[in-house]
Amino acid sequence: MDRIEKKMESNAAEMTALDEFRIDEILAADEEIVPSSGFLSGVMERVEEEARMPARIPFPWRRALPGMAVVGGMLGWMGVELGRAGLPAMGQSATAAVQISPGLVQPLEQAGWVGLALALSLASWLLARRLAGRAELL
Repeated sequence: MDRIEKKMESNAAEMTALDEFRIDEILAADEEIVPSSGFLSGVMERVEEEARMPARIPFPWRRALPGMAVVGGMLGWMGVELGRAGLPAMGQSATAAVQISPGLVQPLEQAGWVGLALALSLASWLLARRLAGRAELL
């Protein structure tokens, strides 16, 4: 059994050496790589187009940061107030069921659907304006 294992290890070592020799031959062959015709001119055209494009408009951080700070402050204040007033109320576990008269249920459902339709219409209109190149809000 030892003889067979030694023979297999010997064959594996020879195969590895042969593979390395073949790889070395392939890598040593110094074939020149030539790009296809028109490749260089196509790349240079694209580079020149990019160079001619106007610079991108930077984001107006000076105008946006105060608004973001106000929104962050409002959310923080809302969280504090919710924690101050909401957590004690949760401990009381007194549930009050909202009672809506049966005569108002159908008009409220219809108003909800109308509001959803109006919101979707506005969103699609704004998306179409943005895709058309007029990105201002209204």
